[in-house]
Amino acid sequence: MKKLATVLGVMLLVVVMTVPVFARGSKWEKDPGMKPGRNMESCAIFNLNLTTEQSEKIRSFRETHLKEVMPLRNQLFGKRAELRLLWVQINPDKSKIVSMQKEISDLQYRIREKKTSYRLEIRKILTPEQQAKLILIRSGKGKSSGTGMGGNQHHKSGLMGWR
Repeated sequence: MKKLATVLGVMLLVVVMTVPVFARGSKWEKDPGMKPGRNMESCAIFNLNLTTEQSEKIRSFRETHLKEVMPLRNQLFGKRAELRLLWVQINPDKSKIVSMQKEISDLQYRIREKKTSYRLEIRKILTPEQQAKLILIRSGKGKSSGTGMGGNQHHKSGLMGWR
């Protein structure tokens, strides 16, 4: 009976935690953020003066990237919820906790790998001048979007909404 309650608790927690992810995902699919001030992606795009062709390629790469990463993120949220449940047990099982932490680390690594590949693909689309400007933006010395995020601090985590 305890196991059933734990499993049901995990499932409920996973559902509650993933609803905002699905809501955000559907918003991105409808409008990938090509308006100034919407997110870091649009901020960098407008500051790089991309051509229509470049914008479309980036939009396509971004959509593909989100489709690849979203299941991993959802798994990550679920594993984090499971880990929290393991920690609230009266007698936490060290081996289960360590195993879950490893699974979480593995998922985080896979997400970072995909993000790195995505960022490198985007850079291939940019001209040398745009790449130089991107470096300035990422270093905090480039043009600010004026979105009220503390000036160039808005760019600290990089191009295309990466964190």
